[in-house]
Amino acid sequence: MRTSNGIGALCCLAVYVSAAHATPFEFMTGVDEGRWPGPGRTVVPVAGGGNSQNGTFYDDDRLAGVGTQGPMITFIGTGQPLLDPNEFGALSFVFKRSTVPLGLGQLPDMGIDYLGGPLLDLDGDAGDASRSLIPVSGEDAVVMPGTTSTIDLAIDTDLGAIELLGLDSTSTSEGGPGVSWKVGNSVNVLAGTEPDTTQTGPINPMIDTRFGFVTEHVALNGASNIWRIEDLGYEFWQDTLLENSASANELGTFQFLGNFSGWYVKRDPVTGEFPTMTGSGVGQTPWPMVGTNGLGETFVTANGLAGGMATINAGWPADMFDAPNNGGTAPTDLGSYFDNVVIPNVSPFSDGFVYMESIGFGINNSGDPVYLDSIGYDIVIVAQQEKTTDLSDYAGLQRCMSTPMAVECAAFDFDDDADIDSDDYASFEMILTGPGA
Repeated sequence: MRTSNGIGALCCLAVYVSAAHATPFEFMTGVDEGRWPGPGRTVVPVAGGGNSQNGTFYDDDRLAGVGTQGPMITFIGTGQPLLDPNEFGALSFVFKRSTVPLGLGQLPDMGIDYLGGPLLDLDGDAGDASRSLIPVSGEDAVVMPGTTSTIDLAIDTDLGAIELLGLDSTSTSEGGPGVSWKVGNSVNVLAGTEPDTTQTGPINPMIDTRFGFVTEHVALNGASNIWRIEDLGYEFWQDTLLENSASANELGTFQFLGNFSGWYVKRDPVTGEFPTMTGSGVGQTPWPMVGTNGLGETFVTANGLAGGMATINAGWPADMFDAPNNGGTAPTDLGSYFDNVVIPNVSPFSDGFVYMESIGFGINNSGDPVYLDSIGYDIVIVAQQEKTTDLSDYAGLQRCMSTPMAVECAAFDFDDDADIDSDDYASFEMILTGPGA
């Protein structure tokens, strides 16, 4: 079984960080809606494989909004999914890489799930008091109005620690040839989540520690309010809406495991502005590196699925997607990406955001012959602290409701219809927190 040298230190931190207030971070959306994360790049499955067929991955560059736009995505399969592929313009993604054997050749394949948007209720009734995360016989899943996908984090910059406390996210994908529309949307939760959303805790605690470290970043350009996130262990479960799969009645069809690293960035408490990230020394994304963490090791599967244990391999038969010329070519400087894409999309009522990335591994309990128990599972998360405001913003809202739309009023245009009206007032009330709240 997997062991971790830092497990003792993390357990000590747990006593203190758990007492900190958990903050929901909302998955950020609104960039390149309905498109792939980037233009295509040619990928070969095995380095030097003379009989390999070339494949195209539309992830160059997979930092949404940087470089050339990717093409529009069309759902592949039967029927119409509740939510279209990348309908909301996700900045967060889950990647599954593998190879499809085709006679004497091989074809690289990548499944991309776009994280974000409203939550789903699989019991068919978004208005009742209960919610199901697994399909209910005779009912189709429904979108829950007024909800959003979140990851809950407790971050203590004084202590230098971060804790992962929750995950509840919808994802969309392109589907696949001949598959039902119900595979085009998925629910994503922390390992150990029950069908009614209650939590039982990690099943692979040596990896899924849910604790990590934050360190203040000494920026090269003098910027402040930047912290480095490291070694945040996780295990996420992903399940489609399909009610006739072998794992339909249990959560954990796909398991994603690894350690997040990344950045936590906050507004200046005085100026209300984010730091300039370009030139701050935050570096680049490691994509498209393939990690070896977990390779050859055995882990517990969700709810005893697929025999109860799974050993991580390199793919079919030895995928090497980090082979020469497989990498992306678009800019990958994170500082520039934060300044040009992330920060302009952060709500004016949000105090900060996280960028977290994992070159991880995963387990497939569905019996799918393409995506195996392998090292080809990666995640990137871009999420903003839950929007909050106070009574001092009320006067600004009132001014904007009684005057023509102005640049400074854009923050109150919650429904993006280019005016400030009663609908925006209702949205403002939903996030309003008075003194002492």
